[in-house]
Amino acid sequence: MKTLADNIRYYRNLKGWSQEDMADKLGVSLPTYSRIERNINTMPFKRIVQVAKVFGITTSELVSIGKNKNDHLQENQELKKTIAEKEKEIILLQKRIIELLDKKIR
Repeated sequence: MKTLADNIRYYRNLKGWSQEDMADKLGVSLPTYSRIERNINTMPFKRIVQVAKVFGITTSELVSIGKNKNDHLQENQELKKTIAEKEKEIILLQKRIIELLDKKIR
């Protein structure tokens, strides 16, 4: 089962940052940050909020346990599919509006 530390490592790797980069961004020592990723240190909520801000994500996204990279990819694919379907609906509605306006003008 994934842990908060796994999620932090995942998002750090996604950004292409080293542990040293993250330690600098958080204003902590490298050993302190390393303990965070190894799930040795318990993090106060204030630190979780700080980590989420560094990654540019919500705290909910950071602490969502049980999701892995494949889950995120699948969610993204589903969202893209939904967006594409909605865009098609919008285009059809726009065409229908134009048709109705043309009929009204004639």
